[in-house]
Amino acid sequence: MTNRHIVDRNLPERSKLMFYFPIPTAGDRYYTVQMPFFENVSIQESKRARYQKYSLISRSSNLYSYLGADSRVLNLKFNISLPHLLEEHPNINFDDNKYITYDKENVEAQKEKFKEPYKPDLGGLKSMASILGIEYTTTEEVQNSVRQVINSLTTSGTGVTLEEKTRLLARYGIKDNDLKLEVFQEYAEKQIKTEEVLNPITFAIKVFGAINQATLGYKKDQQVKYRIIDLIIYWTNIIRSSVVNYSKNPIYGPPIIRLNHGIMYQNIPCICTNYSINHNEAAGYDIDTLLPRQLTVNLKLEELRAGDFGDFIPKGGNPIERDNLAGWEAVVLGETNSMDPGYPKY
Repeated sequence: MTNRHIVDRNLPERSKLMFYFPIPTAGDRYYTVQMPFFENVSIQESKRARYQKYSLISRSSNLYSYLGADSRVLNLKFNISLPHLLEEHPNINFDDNKYITYDKENVEAQKEKFKEPYKPDLGGLKSMASILGIEYTTTEEVQNSVRQVINSLTTSGTGVTLEEKTRLLARYGIKDNDLKLEVFQEYAEKQIKTEEVLNPITFAIKVFGAINQATLGYKKDQQVKYRIIDLIIYWTNIIRSSVVNYSKNPIYGPPIIRLNHGIMYQNIPCICTNYSINHNEAAGYDIDTLLPRQLTVNLKLEELRAGDFGDFIPKGGNPIERDNLAGWEAVVLGETNSMDPGYPKY
């Protein structure tokens, strides 16, 4: 077997959706939520021209008048996988770049309120994942089931290692006095085999250290898992909110979504007209929260190019001017040979 050394693509930094929610009473400023693509995204693009067709008598071909074109349609399909995030991106959190505000004034209080519903609290007070997980793992029925699993593995000859048993007991909050005895016996056997002589204090430190290390390892893993589950749930609700307005003041509509995906799609402003969320049954569920381990998201986006209804200025222009409508002259005669509002310098 050979080792494969793969250069990191930095996909989440280069491929993402940016959701811009208008801030009530704050003019043209926005709450901004970033949703990176951690796995490859499938993008299907289409655009339709509108023509008026004229069929003249005795003419063997039609004549056409160009009436304009419909907005470009972008159908996105991507996965959000809990195992992948746990393995490859365990350090992601809410505050890195998932919540950004365009507002340069002091709106910290509003921003915190916006973040509040799923802001993780590793103490378990506000985290939905930790609340559901603890609610499940501490029930008497589940704890009895865990004891039966351990007993079954032990009596069947399959066996369960001390570390596995310690983590199982810690995960479900089960106090087992026999565990200390098993640890003592394991270290006693090691001591006999290695002829290592330990005084009682050192021996006890090693025993309880082994238990604490396994327990703390489990707790740390659970905190990471609950934090990522909360983030996945937040992203799921951001997708759900992409087709609704601000209920307290309907004048504030759904968010503008900007698509960034390498050189093909640079900061494309869109609205979401349809979404669907499915899950891969074969990937299973997180047992504590029943979160599907792999979600499949489909988004139908339609490009929205309004700007200030002036000239398209991709280089040097302000963000509004870069959002203006671009025709074929932007490709044939323009500096960037592109109709996208994004440009590497911006």
